[in-house]
Amino acid sequence: MVMFDVLCGDFNFDNCSPDDRLEQSHSVFEEYIDPCRAGAGREKPWVIGTLLEQPTLYDENIRTPDSLQRTLETEELRKDYISPPVPVEGVPLVYPEPDQSWTGRRIDYLLYRESSVSSHGKTELEEFTYVTQLAGLTDHVPLAFRLSVSLDSQHM
Repeated sequence: MVMFDVLCGDFNFDNCSPDDRLEQSHSVFEEYIDPCRAGAGREKPWVIGTLLEQPTLYDENIRTPDSLQRTLETEELRKDYISPPVPVEGVPLVYPEPDQSWTGRRIDYLLYRESSVSSHGKTELEEFTYVTQLAGLTDHVPLAFRLSVSLDSQHM
């Protein structure tokens, strides 16, 4: 019995760039749950982009795990270090939308799917984390999550 399956990696598109609209509507998001996604082109309010601007990788504000964490927690600083959305050529970019916070490009995904257990149990996201321990070693902010899987007592 498959309890759940996970699909993760660098997908090379984000959920905020107008230039990535086609990918944002891909059918993979009908099969898998993206805990960061509010819908095609819309992130949940707590989401942070995962693609760091390469020229700034060794700046003091992101070169250590502690400084990267502080920067990610501060929207004004994030704007200087997380890659901004990619506009459609020839169309001015309006970002963020008036009622949205500045997120930046999230091209790294952790998706999960309930499988055969879905009729006999439940899979829930317990924790979602941005990992800062690799600061200075990669231009991606690694992600982690913990899932809770439970079975109905009659199916154990």
